[in-house]
Amino acid sequence: MKKPLHDAMKKLAAVEAAFVGSEFLAPVVRGRGVTVKIASVRCALSVSPSDFHGWGIFRADSHTHATLLREAGALQRQAYLRLFPAISLIVCHQQSSAPRATPADLSDSRFHFEGPVPVDLCPRLDLFDVVAAGFDGTRFWFDRIEPRANPAAAAYLRREIVQMTDPKQLQRPGLTAGQRVAYAMEYVRRAEAILADRQRHADERLKQALAHAGAILCDFTDAEDAYRVTFNVDGRRFTSIVRKDDLTVQSAGICLSGQDRDFDLNSLVGVLREGDSEGSLLRY
Repeated sequence: MKKPLHDAMKKLAAVEAAFVGSEFLAPVVRGRGVTVKIASVRCALSVSPSDFHGWGIFRADSHTHATLLREAGALQRQAYLRLFPAISLIVCHQQSSAPRATPADLSDSRFHFEGPVPVDLCPRLDLFDVVAAGFDGTRFWFDRIEPRANPAAAAYLRREIVQMTDPKQLQRPGLTAGQRVAYAMEYVRRAEAILADRQRHADERLKQALAHAGAILCDFTDAEDAYRVTFNVDGRRFTSIVRKDDLTVQSAGICLSGQDRDFDLNSLVGVLREGDSEGSLLRY
């Protein structure tokens, strides 16, 4: 057993020694260095210059560092990508670092997706563009715009997402299942962002209205055209329902003899404080 192990270690050492000083092609995302395989072992190397971003020909200075010699040409890049499985992806979310994409062919079972994946080293892409990418086992690298894709379909989806058309209402004939999934992903992301923005705006608005009257917002819930607001007045908690547009009281949460709508959230606090001091509050 010792001799085969010794021989394997010698072989690995020889391969590692041969690697130092050699040249290799690799894609680099700025600040992340490169990963290479040496005798089937993955090794991470930092690169110089450290801000390089793109496809390059490198010289291995050691097992942990490489220096850029020159940028790789288009044919070299294409030859590199042909070593890996190819996949068509649909851009479903644009980010400054790398666009996120989802499979164009949902029946392709070669890859396992838990959500949109970044496509690295892309040119400027538009939402719902279809691209061909190579997968090296870790990352998806941009190869080219998918020549078989219909650009008119992507343009249609971009128009509809601006209008926030419900995914179920997409009418264009010939949309693929992959395109519909990509659209639905971006639709949900935007809808959630819009809701979060509204919630932040409502939170700030309610806090400000209450703060002017010396009260503290505890919580609120969205109920169509109204907010159900829970707040603290001088250590006591109250819950009222107010209109969204002008914060007019719809239900004060206490007996106001039918005059609830004569107050807004700000003025209601004064009524609650006065009634509490007189011991005349009747909650319901």
